[in-house]
Amino acid sequence: MLKKILIENLTCSASVGVYENEKLNKQKIIINLEILVINKMKTHTDNLNDVADYGKFRRIILDVINSKHFNLIETLADNLIKKIETFDKVENIKLKITKPDIFNDCSVSYEISNYP
Repeated sequence: MLKKILIENLTCSASVGVYENEKLNKQKIIINLEILVINKMKTHTDNLNDVADYGKFRRIILDVINSKHFNLIETLADNLIKKIETFDKVENIKLKITKPDIFNDCSVSYEISNYP
């Protein structure tokens, strides 16, 4: 049985980009995170300590985004993956970062995954 945590459409402002206007002004990004958690989690106990706390993952995302300027969304994604994969209940991660307003005619996304 697969067990996943999904954080979908987390919208926030980030200092990310290589262009001067991106360095001067935060821009909207959208985060979608899929975490495959270990199958041995004790979900029957109804105890938060026995499962992967999605609130912690949301907090990590926001803390990393607000920690500094990132030139590339790829670097931001790598930083997020490295932090999240340190949790013992995390097996695999898929992360997508979208810049919805970077162009008038499309949004741009970067996706990274350590799924097998």
